[in-house]
Amino acid sequence: MNQERVIIFCGHMRDEPFVFSEDDGCCKTTMSWFSILVPEIRSPSSGTAPSSSPLRTLKSTLSPFSVLKLPTRTFFTAVGSNIFIFHDSVNKILTFNNSSGDWKLAPPMNYPRTSPHVIVLDGKLYVIGGLIQPIGGLKFPLPANYCFMEFFDPDIGTWEPLPNPDQPFMDQFHQDQFHQPREMVTALLRDRKILVTSYTESILYVYYIDYRVWTLFSDLSYLSKRNLPHLPCLSNLSKGNFLLSPDMVKSVGVGDMLYRVSFDHVDHPKYLVIQAFNLALDQWFEGCLNVGSEIFGEFNEVLEDGYPCCGLIHLSDQKFCLLLQSSYSEDGNGNGDFDRRRSAYFKPHSASSFYLYSVVLEVSMILDKPRDLAGFMGLNIVVLSTEKYRLVSPLLIQDAMLVDSTFHPSNMLALRCNESLLKEFGMARPSKAVCEELLQQHLVIAKRIWDGPTREELLFNL
Repeated sequence: MNQERVIIFCGHMRDEPFVFSEDDGCCKTTMSWFSILVPEIRSPSSGTAPSSSPLRTLKSTLSPFSVLKLPTRTFFTAVGSNIFIFHDSVNKILTFNNSSGDWKLAPPMNYPRTSPHVIVLDGKLYVIGGLIQPIGGLKFPLPANYCFMEFFDPDIGTWEPLPNPDQPFMDQFHQDQFHQPREMVTALLRDRKILVTSYTESILYVYYIDYRVWTLFSDLSYLSKRNLPHLPCLSNLSKGNFLLSPDMVKSVGVGDMLYRVSFDHVDHPKYLVIQAFNLALDQWFEGCLNVGSEIFGEFNEVLEDGYPCCGLIHLSDQKFCLLLQSSYSEDGNGNGDFDRRRSAYFKPHSASSFYLYSVVLEVSMILDKPRDLAGFMGLNIVVLSTEKYRLVSPLLIQDAMLVDSTFHPSNMLALRCNESLLKEFGMARPSKAVCEELLQQHLVIAKRIWDGPTREELLFNL
């Protein structure tokens, strides 16, 4: 199923310092870019393969294919062989074409945005929300240059504003969600529809790409008059409690389903929790997975992530990929983290190892069992495959996404960008000497992690 499919992600080391630049007033840090293959999948026979026996692979230390000093408030997306890096709220876009190895500045959007939602369809970018609220608040009708959504065609190189939702619709949609993109939920649905909603309110907008019109799910007269397909009126969307605040939730749409993921840090052991909302049934589903036994296996590792910052990456059908990080520490007696949590005499650890897990999950609805006391029906979550990479240091991952085979790890070009272009974008690339020093640090630390602590280091920490 994966056929050498590739995931790219970027982030910075957790101990990486932030540096304020007086030149452009931006806080910057060193961002690393990585490319990995989607794990090989062993399909369960008859859908009954036990989740305790996934295909597991241990990989070598993960190394970045690019290191750039970027403003901390940047976000990226990919279309085909192109990466688009957006300088948040500044309205500058840097693109990289992996086929040609060229960097260049892309045309700016029609309106500056802060962390908007981006949907890719038919090789085009649809950018939604994230508008900077005007002084004095939002006024209707919306100004002509105040476009809630616009799209970019890389082949033509132009941004085109799309129609705004009508005023009656916007009156029903909380303006906080209109301006706070992390409060929004967006998803690409079947029949080329874009959903815009919020988990705090059961109000759903649908944008029909082919017709270029907005409507509400519940506005049946509007849909019938324009001969548009419709979904039932929803009342339960805002009733699904979750473990994360709305600004930490990243949803993905598949068909008529919305999926979101979190970690339950209250209980021990830690659990992966997936919730799904079926738009056609107006029903929530929920399932959980023991991270320690189902993903980490026999290793006494500790989950490093506070929340799944990348969310679920949709692969196909009901198959998803999830990135998560773990750590393993040893005390002076060679005991792992499991003993550390239980012992009052724990000594400072002498060596730590960090790992990135790339996990393929299959998620399916359980329709033959009743709802629980909270109103959820069940989800079945099966681990199909895991690949485990060594990390030099734990990362704060900004985002991850599925890309085409031009970003295959074995074929990656060095992402080089000239200084003048970086300055125009508002970035500063580390000097050649710094890049070489970072590379040497990666190699030294990776060798130390691989070889383990020396005898002198163990004696020193006793």
